[in-house]
Amino acid sequence: MSRKNTYPKVMCTQHPDSASRYISTQEEPGEAIEAAVVFGCDEYMPDYEGKATPYHQNVQILSKFIEETDLVPGKDIFITPRAPSAVQENRFRQLMVMMSIAEANHGALEYSDVQAINEFVHPMTGTVREILDAQQHMADVSELAKKEFGFSMEVPRIIPLIEDAPALLHAKELAENTLSAWKERFGTAPEKFRIFLGKSDSALSFGHVASTLSCKYAINGISELDSELDTETGIIFGAGTLPFRGHLDLKNAENFFREYRGIGTITLQSAVRYSHGKGDAEALVSLAKARLPETPEFFSSEEKEEIVNLIGIFGARYSCITRELSSTVNQLAGLLPQQRDRLMHRGSGGYSRSAPDISGMVSLCRSDIGKELNASMPAEDLHLPRAIKFTGALYSIGLPPEFIGTGTALEEARKKLGDDACEKLLTKYFPSLASDLSFASGYLDLNIASRFLSGACLKEVRRDIEVLSDTFNLETRPEPSYRILLEMMQPDLLQAGTAGDCTDEEVSQLVCSTLTKMGKIRKALG
Repeated sequence: MSRKNTYPKVMCTQHPDSASRYISTQEEPGEAIEAAVVFGCDEYMPDYEGKATPYHQNVQILSKFIEETDLVPGKDIFITPRAPSAVQENRFRQLMVMMSIAEANHGALEYSDVQAINEFVHPMTGTVREILDAQQHMADVSELAKKEFGFSMEVPRIIPLIEDAPALLHAKELAENTLSAWKERFGTAPEKFRIFLGKSDSALSFGHVASTLSCKYAINGISELDSELDTETGIIFGAGTLPFRGHLDLKNAENFFREYRGIGTITLQSAVRYSHGKGDAEALVSLAKARLPETPEFFSSEEKEEIVNLIGIFGARYSCITRELSSTVNQLAGLLPQQRDRLMHRGSGGYSRSAPDISGMVSLCRSDIGKELNASMPAEDLHLPRAIKFTGALYSIGLPPEFIGTGTALEEARKKLGDDACEKLLTKYFPSLASDLSFASGYLDLNIASRFLSGACLKEVRRDIEVLSDTFNLETRPEPSYRILLEMMQPDLLQAGTAGDCTDEEVSQLVCSTLTKMGKIRKALG
């Protein structure tokens, strides 16, 4: 694993999860300097995915580093943009970002002999073809830059971002097939290749437990592949501060690094930088630099089979309940503050996520479990908000999403897979589940949440909480200030705030202010 020390350890990102600070696109180049100089990050990700980031931001960031610091981009600090997906957004935006990468590298090579941008992230990756097509586009842009501007750059390598649970279960195959097809198309396999794993969106679709297990399954598979290849692989792990999105903060750092052994790079998102205690982000960065990468955990074939069946059970229970919550969640999400400049949620210039293809996941599960998982999926796309606002919305009605489906799934896993499988879930496959639920229980208030739930949904959630309280001896008492704000959340206020009537503008502002204050208490918008 020592050969992976060449990869950056901490990637600062532009996620809009801070409850206490709005950051405009104009401020983001300065944020990149702050990431390196103040927080100690060794990588910064300009983000164009679903976001109104100006195409010249890569050049602005490069110029700021050259003019205001002694750091050499591409050597002391790495700039790694996330380009839009040509499939999920559009190819024009992707190509424009690639042109901005070429422009930044042209400027860097005029300043020094070090290329500034050597990699770029490709979001929502599902197929080898998507990866190779995007890499080909980058190669074509590099050729165009050579022809038009007379400079040569090493073609920046793609970093596929795998974000949903079915794809995470096939991450090893995706990486292996990509490298094989890469050699076939481009004549040689890359010497270095990183894979980015996302916790949040897999949680949004399949719940907290299923997403955690899916990420660990992917880490295991890629780590196995690493020992079989000449290519130097590396894993970036994207996690926020709340448990549902990864539980990466200073207080939970030891649990986090033990849980996800094998990763090489973490993301330092906005909430931990701006909503947590002074010095926490810097301390977390120092710890990550000292700890990463750690020796990965490997699972036997029998354990992998057990993990997949657990994912199927937990994912099915979560999905059944989420369908009932979608209307409330969408209403609340629309009232949460927008902390970055995003594109429209839908439309030709915007961005929305569709339900994942679960056929590959179902085929890995035991037939009865796979059948139930398949039946649990919504008949059509729910058009849920993005993971940050989804998480924030549910925390704001007293129902942290970590609880949804988890208790009843634990009961079902015990019936279907036996006590030993459940014991291994809690001691080996996901040992920090107890601490995650303990954290989330400080924001749980079923009396408040019941105002927003149907009778059937409330019955399911109540059973979840009963099982989990018995299993983990949880205390569910929100702190007084948070409880007061929870009490203000009334369905009629929510209806008024989203009615679109100008006479209700004050109501909307009141609800938004209340939601923001709640986010500040839990130290993350979502």
